[in-house]
Amino acid sequence: MKNTSTLTELYATLNIHYSDMMQEILRFTRQTAADDRWLPADPTELGLLPVEGFPQLEIPVADFQETDRFQINRARCTGTKAFRNGGPRNDWVWVQTGWEANYGDLRGRVVARLLALFKIRNILSEVEAGHRLAFVCILNPVNSG
Repeated sequence: MKNTSTLTELYATLNIHYSDMMQEILRFTRQTAADDRWLPADPTELGLLPVEGFPQLEIPVADFQETDRFQINRARCTGTKAFRNGGPRNDWVWVQTGWEANYGDLRGRVVARLLALFKIRNILSEVEAGHRLAFVCILNPVNSG
């Protein structure tokens, strides 16, 4: 995937038709980092921060019977771009959306389609830390499943 320079260019490059991506990122940071505001609260400033996009994420998964060994699963996302001369590839992933006690059998996990993987750097703060984020579309089951 071609590295893009801003969040605005990221969803344009991936051809993601989601106009309020900035608002969703700001909502996420308000929910998860209440004491540590690591991104600007203004969507315009957020859209100008430098971004680096990635086509895959390597996820270590504990082996079924030997929990001290791990297998690497690769979750891939290409947006609307072709994957290896085929169609686009946006893998399905499990996403943790709440505490295990809050949700029944799935323990706070839902199924989502991976749309973008990116690293955003806050050049406006003193720390200038980079944060890795995933943009997903959560599956909503019809009629409770």
